Amino acid sequence: MGIDIYARWKNQTPKQVQAQFTGFSAVHGHFGYLREAYRGDPYATHYLFQEVFAKKGEAKIPAEVLRQRLPRTLELVEIREKRLYKEVRKKQLDRIKKSFIDFVKLCEQKEKETKEPCTIVASY
Repeated sequence: MGIDIYARWKNQTPKQVQAQFTGFSAVHGHFGYLREAYRGDPYATHYLFQEVFAKKGEAKIPAEVLRQRLPRTLELVEIREKRLYKEVRKKQLDRIKKSFIDFVKLCEQKEKETKEPCTIVASY
């Protein structure tokens, strides 16, 4: 089981939605998709997307809020990976962190283009 996070934005094309179906990849934030295993805390997704989990699945979150939360989120990613997987390879850890960074960058870009925050959807 896992936590799947999707970014939705105004005028998102079917091709952009389809690109988010990555086979449960943990490194496709650049498409607006994040994946986190549901097997132990801390959950970086729960911190970054607090409103989504408070509202049971979906919320508009301004990109500025995501950017402010990103440093702590990246700390949680590292804590989690080390706690759950003991032997964490730096390269893989960096790829996962980059995915979170890319997700926030995409939300910033889409908010700038559409003048609306992305809707963040969680499936878990």
